[in-house]
Amino acid sequence: MSDSAYRLPRTVTPGHYALEISTDLEAGEFSGTVRIEVELSEPTAEITLHSLDLDVTGAEAGQGDRRTRASVVADAGTETVTLRLGEPLEAGAAWLALEWTGTISDGLVGFYRSTYTAADGTTATLAATQFEAPHARRAFPCFDEPDMKATFGVSLVVDPAHTAISNSAETGREETGDGRLRVSFADTMKMSTYLVAWVVGPLEATPPIMVGDTPVRVVHQPGQGHLTAFALEAAEHALTYFEDYYGIAYPGDKLDLVALPDFAFGAMENLGCVTFREVLLLIDPARATRAEQRRLAAVINHELAHM
Repeated sequence: MSDSAYRLPRTVTPGHYALEISTDLEAGEFSGTVRIEVELSEPTAEITLHSLDLDVTGAEAGQGDRRTRASVVADAGTETVTLRLGEPLEAGAAWLALEWTGTISDGLVGFYRSTYTAADGTTATLAATQFEAPHARRAFPCFDEPDMKATFGVSLVVDPAHTAISNSAETGREETGDGRLRVSFADTMKMSTYLVAWVVGPLEATPPIMVGDTPVRVVHQPGQGHLTAFALEAAEHALTYFEDYYGIAYPGDKLDLVALPDFAFGAMENLGCVTFREVLLLIDPARATRAEQRRLAAVINHELAHM
């Protein structure tokens, strides 16, 4: 199969994703809905986008108030689904709407499970994302190529006792009527799918420090707040330095540094929701060696330089 078979056609380009993810950590499952605003360069009766290990249970498309149901044809080899539309769409603005279910992964890519031992000796479970490079498609159907940038509005439906964070600042909370909580976040800047991120689970966050207009926090498992001061200081220095050096303001509306018990890399530069291996974010300055402090500072500076 040629390389071009794995690439999406450029006749459909995304503009905005309105994405909702509902997570059941106990069952290890999640479900989602998305409405994607797209632009069609020509009339079409089929639209292909990425999806892997997801059960797409419903799809439709439309233009304005006109809508048409779509059948879904999955291709595991190319990690795509093709929507075959009941009626063709004309060139111009259109929208896609999809529903799906999935299993929270035991690997370290896509939407995956991570655990730690709580103070009472029990195992606590959280779930986090790692989408670089081609793994957003494991969490939601999308145009999962880095040049197909869009804005993202994320909502997370979670246990009310859990922390939920994503790329942008929280904009609202509402009860869903079934004992769960919908947490909504502001739209992101235009960016690639691999930078979308969210984390849900039994976590805590430090009070924010303000670096200019940007609130900065460290998100961590309970009982680790005393290990966050060095990371906050390093992040404050890095943001201030890079804004001054480049003459460009930090593009996000907040910055969370998230310590994860299980993580495939050292860290990942998701806009506003930078994820780290715990040992590369949490440190006791009174006991850490100078080399350990330098390593943490280097990793934090490296990730924030991406912004």
